[in-house]
Amino acid sequence: MTLPPAHGAQRDIGVTSDLLEMLGPDALTALIGIGADIVCLVDDKGIVNRLHYKNRELDAYGLSAIVGKPLRDCVTVESVPKIDALLAPDSKQRPARGYQVNHSAAGQPDLPVAYLAGTSAGFPFTIVVGREMRRQMQDQQRLVEAQIAMEADYRELRQAEARYRTVFKMSETAHLVLDGEKRIVLEANAAAAAVLAASSGTLTGKPVRDLFNKQDRDRLGDAIGEARHSGEPIQLEALKTAKGAEIDAELRAYREHGATNLVVTLRACQEGGAVPARPAPVHSNGADVNLDLLPEAALMTDAEGTVLAANTLFLDQVHAPTHNQVLGRNAANWLGKSAIELNVLFTRAKDERTLSGFSSVVTDMLGEEHAVSLSARYDNASDTVQLLVIPQPASADKVALRPPATPEQAEGFASLVGKVPLKVLIRESLDVVEKICIEAALDQTKNNRASAAEMLGLSRQSLYIKLRRHGLENYRPNS
Repeated sequence: MTLPPAHGAQRDIGVTSDLLEMLGPDALTALIGIGADIVCLVDDKGIVNRLHYKNRELDAYGLSAIVGKPLRDCVTVESVPKIDALLAPDSKQRPARGYQVNHSAAGQPDLPVAYLAGTSAGFPFTIVVGREMRRQMQDQQRLVEAQIAMEADYRELRQAEARYRTVFKMSETAHLVLDGEKRIVLEANAAAAAVLAASSGTLTGKPVRDLFNKQDRDRLGDAIGEARHSGEPIQLEALKTAKGAEIDAELRAYREHGATNLVVTLRACQEGGAVPARPAPVHSNGADVNLDLLPEAALMTDAEGTVLAANTLFLDQVHAPTHNQVLGRNAANWLGKSAIELNVLFTRAKDERTLSGFSSVVTDMLGEEHAVSLSARYDNASDTVQLLVIPQPASADKVALRPPATPEQAEGFASLVGKVPLKVLIRESLDVVEKICIEAALDQTKNNRASAAEMLGLSRQSLYIKLRRHGLENYRPNS
């Protein structure tokens, strides 16, 4: 066998005829096959004389039957020109990476193989060395499918955006969307433009105060500030527009990208209409806690779970426009799948003083659930609980909680007797036990779902249903 040059890569495989005489065709192909998936010896007529491959999975593609046949007849139609170029005498035309061709097989996808060829003077065969590329093709297919899925999701998002924008523009009710900080118009529909005697295009980006009479601008500005900070709808009557028309307005705040913006609904002025009384705002009972300095969503509750304070990151997480939508309400409105879950958390926090890594969910004001990890600290002096609500990525593995099998955790359930109906306590306890058993089975079987289902006496379908119910679809042993 000739040695490669000292510098640069050798393009062809150099084999002397005496090596063929010494080893024989079968031994030679087997020797080369140590470093390749497929090795062929092809004569000058393009007919396969010898063939060697080590992966028995390739038997399904009928490779053993190609010996004695032209190699070009053993590939798919679009690969025939590549085989002709591969076996052409002029080796300068061959690409350095070889040719990727496909072998067909009935009932399954084609077998992709990257072939390189080489020969030397006096050697009666062309040595064709192949590297099968099923794994690379599968990876490429997954990438294509992921790209298609992303494009489909993006298309659905754009279609949904187009639908809502169309509904907004076609609505007969006049609406303005305002930037709560800059107090300029972000969006305006045709009905709003008609009420304000302007075109919707000219309203966008315009300060809202310029749309109304000078005498009513201060009143409008005060109402915008009140709506942003109270979170309650604010009614304004008999506002005069810049064109002199009288209208009624209703201002509602909403949360968007960490800022509080407003939707202003405009109606023809109704005489004799009274402004409905608004409930008194709920305050934080003087809780002097600066939660806004914390890097995560945080809130402080009393021993019963009533929210005393919350930072703006928590407002963003639950899509609450202002603190008044949160303060004075029970944290169970957003945290946990059931009331008993927070009761267990609070009981453990009181016993252990500090608690971290408690897997739960947060349900925002739009009804959507998101996986979170809760950390809690109990302050005995003020009888309050401080909570950190840390979002968990959807693709992250589920955090396996310590099974509540210790006496302290059993006492946590016992302390709920009298506070929670027995039926609810038993149902929730059974769910906890079921989850622990499933986790134990997955740990013992090293996440083999079929073996775990057999161990638990369940069908595979029943196990997958329970995995989804307990949020264990991505569970990994000893995670």
